[in-house]
Amino acid sequence: MANSSSTPAASSHTAVLAGASDDAGYEGFRSFIQTLRSRIGPSQIVPFAGALLFAVGCTLWAIQEGVSVPLALMGGYCTIVAGVLLCVAQLALTNLNSTPAVAQAPRKVNYAAWKLVNKLNVSNASRLWCDIEPGHPYTQESVAWSAAILDAIKSGALPISPKPHATKEMIAQERANPGWNTEVTREDLKAWAKAHGHCPAFLQD
Repeated sequence: MANSSSTPAASSHTAVLAGASDDAGYEGFRSFIQTLRSRIGPSQIVPFAGALLFAVGCTLWAIQEGVSVPLALMGGYCTIVAGVLLCVAQLALTNLNSTPAVAQAPRKVNYAAWKLVNKLNVSNASRLWCDIEPGHPYTQESVAWSAAILDAIKSGALPISPKPHATKEMIAQERANPGWNTEVTREDLKAWAKAHGHCPAFLQD
């Protein structure tokens, strides 16, 4: 009797699990279809529809020309698969292009370290002047300050720090045509900035 009473219960429990599994599978498939529909657009539908029509047309034409039906159906099937792959590739490229780029936060300027540097080139000095860590892309503001520093060097208002073993001719040429790698001392740059009413953070003691 105990066995006969437990068998219906076990069967009922199994049926419930099977029903739940079927519902879960149905819901998962339904969710997948809805997601796919939300992502598929004209750029995916057009190539797939074209491949489908081309496959049907070629299959019917091949059968009419005497090609065996299994071979013709296989060719149509391969054409449809190629269309599906093209659709998936188009969808992947669309999602890749629509993914927003993650902006990198600019690094904080290490003022403690830069205050210990006695010589600075124009490129680094113009960035530090605008609170940009050297190595990061320049801005319009830093370009303006680099132009101001270069003009100050050309006019003689800001002395350059000559390269080691540089001859007088080389020093004079660099002073007349300074570049972004032209170096100035921290003290000379600080004096020039102070004379124009500026005191950027990297020049503060």
